[in-house]
Parts: sequence; C-alpha cells; structure tokens
Amino acid sequence: MFKLLKRFVREEEGQDFAEYALILGAVGVVAIAVISQYKTELIAAFQAGIDALRMARGG
Repeated sequence: MFKLLKRFVREEEGQDFAEYALILGAVGVVAIAVISQYKTELIAAFQAGIDALRMARGG
C-alpha cells in the first residue's frame, strides 16, 4: 500500500512539472511574439531612457 501511495505522489510531481513546463513555454512564446511585434518601440523607449540618464549625468 505504501509503495502504491509513493508511486502516486511521484507521478503527480511529474505531472506538475509537465504543466509548469507547458505554461512556461506558452509565456515564452507570447513574450517573443510581443517583443518582435513592438521591437521598434521597445528600442526607442530604451534609447530614450539611456539618453535621459546621460543628460542627468551631465553627458
């Protein structure tokens, strides 16, 4: 009985890992899609931040 319970717990952990991997993969795909869609705007925003820091520093 204990072996059966132990195996059940182990199988559940494997299933949880697979579910988290699928969620992480989906989040990654969405992140890549968003970044590629707004690439130009993101570059401009980062450059504006860099320029603001340089001006604040006196450069």
